[in-house]
Amino acid sequence: MRRFAVSFLILTVAVFVGCSSTAVLVPHSVQLVPETATVPEAELLDISVVVFNPGVPEGEIDKETLEELIDGGTFVHIRRTEARFMAVHLRDTLQKSGHWGAVWVTPQDSLSADINISAEIIESDGSRLRLRVLAEDSTGNVWLNNEYGMETAAIAYNRQRYPNLDPYQDVFNSIANDLAMFKRGLSSSEAKHIRTVSQVRFAGEFSPEAFGDYVHRNRRNGTYELQRLPASGDPQFERTLLVRDREHLFIETLNEHYVDFYQESRDSYDGWREFAREESIAIRELQSSARWRTGLGAATILASVVYGATNDGSFNERVLRDALMYVGVDMIRTGRMRRQEKQLHTASLEELSASFDDEVKPMVVEIEGTQHRFTGTADIQYEEWRELLRELYISETGFVPEVDIYTEPLPEVVDEFESELIENGSPEGDI
Repeated sequence: MRRFAVSFLILTVAVFVGCSSTAVLVPHSVQLVPETATVPEAELLDISVVVFNPGVPEGEIDKETLEELIDGGTFVHIRRTEARFMAVHLRDTLQKSGHWGAVWVTPQDSLSADINISAEIIESDGSRLRLRVLAEDSTGNVWLNNEYGMETAAIAYNRQRYPNLDPYQDVFNSIANDLAMFKRGLSSSEAKHIRTVSQVRFAGEFSPEAFGDYVHRNRRNGTYELQRLPASGDPQFERTLLVRDREHLFIETLNEHYVDFYQESRDSYDGWREFAREESIAIRELQSSARWRTGLGAATILASVVYGATNDGSFNERVLRDALMYVGVDMIRTGRMRRQEKQLHTASLEELSASFDDEVKPMVVEIEGTQHRFTGTADIQYEEWRELLRELYISETGFVPEVDIYTEPLPEVVDEFESELIENGSPEGDI
């Protein structure tokens, strides 16, 4: 009876360790829903996609925290790169859908846009992606506050079969489709109202003494309520619209740098993700296998000790006891080896991510002979640009001069935007 029980235990362990299950993943199962009707110009909403939160601490990271991140499958260099890459890809997906006006990538929330989208990368290892996405319009109305996730199929990385689809495309399509669905629920007047609030809030930021009280924030729900409109043809308000046009021009130029980075890094990033997918799956399997092997090894050793204490000491009994002891020790040893193998996989990913981060090029914008360099984050330079706009606005003439913005290494003047006046404006007075 005792021998039968031991044999059954060994057989069960062997079967349990050897068995595994895999799910069949279908690539690109979420289709992007395009706009089929012509949207009037006055109802086209502009979108700012803020560079994603990478989900890792900013600046230098201490060794202990870094090791914890790596052990959890998070690679700082890659995450910081993904934050820009994914923002550009979401921008491209939204543009492709045809539901929107201009769509930009910005380093922070922008009053130049009618809708701001921010996202945090919760998990991204080539095999899995999870994002927390928040979309809010200029009135403070929340369109999205959801978590999006997926698992990738190996065939999704086949560029010959899917040349124009990102392996994570299902997530970006889902975000774009949800935004489009919310937009379809807006009336024409509601869409125009959002655009108007955007313009007046921008005017209030640059000229608070004139327009600061035109929009009121409801402290209870955080929404912005339009109190009144500037008079039709108000020259001071039109000057703020000129400032807003320059802001758009700057953001358009900044987007050229983000797009250049996206295009230059795409092949390397795709290669990394494909490799990372295999590695992350292997690491998870190794973690599971190592834990089970260590636990079962200890249990087998314990069983051999108990068995030895209760048997009659015959030769056969000693052989079985020693065999159980050997199997237990071997399981613990192989479990340790698998953990070491996992560390080697992790180290190779960290090395690859560090070399990938070195490929990120600095971005340069020149304004009237002054260079604004973007090395890493563009937040500081973006703030400097907005300070320059404020100085231009409050200059003696009160008018915004023409500015030329071009990129390096091949300078090219970007055409200016035409100024956009308020649609369906009403005479000054309470609404």
